Amino acid sequence: MNRVKELREEKGLKQSELAQTLGVSQATLSNWERGVHDPANETLGQLAKLFGCSIDYLLGNSIVKYPVDADGMEADQVFYRIAQEAKMSGITANDLQLAVDFLRKAKARDEAGN
Repeated sequence: MNRVKELREEKGLKQSELAQTLGVSQATLSNWERGVHDPANETLGQLAKLFGCSIDYLLGNSIVKYPVDADGMEADQVFYRIAQEAKMSGITANDLQLAVDFLRKAKARDEAGN
């Protein structure tokens, strides 16, 4: 599954407009959207950049739409973005707490040298 159509529609682009931007035919874009073919790796990079998402999200391999760039964001912004993505994906607050607890334990183990 890929999310090309979903992301294109979110941007308000017609198939013909996106196809022209990428230098491909509308039929090729239609095949990507229907999952008949996947875009080439170079094109995946272009699509991810255009839509501001990760390639994994674009291909349906991740529920996290936007890559988290912790260097350019405050911690509360990062957590807010993750919480939004989790909510849209049906991940509960309890699920997030379990993940945070797991990461704390893993970090403590790592710091202890284990």
